[in-house]
Amino acid sequence: MTIKQIDNNTFEKVAGANTMTLKRDRNGGWEMLTSNPSTRAWNGNMPSFRRFESLAAVEQHYKSWRGVTHLIADHTQPQRG
Repeated sequence: MTIKQIDNNTFEKVAGANTMTLKRDRNGGWEMLTSNPSTRAWNGNMPSFRRFESLAAVEQHYKSWRGVTHLIADHTQPQRG
């Protein structure tokens, strides 16, 4: 399970039937979208999401995302692309 960079503002981690996508929002915060068999069953194939004010908060909540701040050079400002 490695973190894959999709673009300057989007990162993804896939493990089996589980997909987690981290996106930077326009306010400089972050959104984690989670899609797994449970969320697809309950949400009609839509992922669940959770908002965070910082990458540190993402790392604190999701152990599997620890270290993501090292992948993102400037994690405080939205970037084009």
